[in-house]
Amino acid sequence: MNRKIYIEGMSCMHCANRVKNALQALPGVTGAEVDLDGAFALIEADALPSDADLKSAVEDAGYEVKAIE
Repeated sequence: MNRKIYIEGMSCMHCANRVKNALQALPGVTGAEVDLDGAFALIEADALPSDADLKSAVEDAGYEVKAIE
């Protein structure tokens, strides 16, 4: 299962790594990739976390979620 998360506020690779690590720490997530230029993250999961959990992880890392698909 996959989800795409649009994120605002990332400006460098350090930002992208913070988001990636936050998403990979969620239960069920098996992989996360962040596209800094596109301002989004893609996650793969065995059991998808809820949208609220995804949003919380990104916001706790210091960034704003614009949308989740």
